[in-house]
Amino acid sequence: MAFHAHKGQTRRGGNVPFIVHPIRVSKWFDDEMIKTACLLHDVVEDTFVTVDDIKYNISFEVGILVDTLTRRKGEKYFDYIERVSVGEDSSQIKIADIIDNLSDNPKPTMVPRYIKSLEFLLNKYEFTW
Repeated sequence: MAFHAHKGQTRRGGNVPFIVHPIRVSKWFDDEMIKTACLLHDVVEDTFVTVDDIKYNISFEVGILVDTLTRRKGEKYFDYIERVSVGEDSSQIKIADIIDNLSDNPKPTMVPRYIKSLEFLLNKYEFTW
């Protein structure tokens, strides 16, 4: 589903297929449900796929996790991070997502909010990676 949904999309700069990002994020985890949510974490924001598509075609649990990871239209970024932080799984996925984004030549204006978000999420659960 993720490969099909992201077909033709590229990362910043236009040279790397977008699907590479969710694949890299998924490699942080061993749990199949979490890996699947990682692969799908951007599809609702960036493609035609809906949360219901995921719930009914992949699994209800993955759909709920992707829904938590999906930033709503008009939602302020740090309100979004607070919402993501309600779950340990969603927090861990968001941490991996942010770290991958930071490693992929982010816009300079994004770096401070990524760092602030990482500090918040890491401190909330005291993750030790």
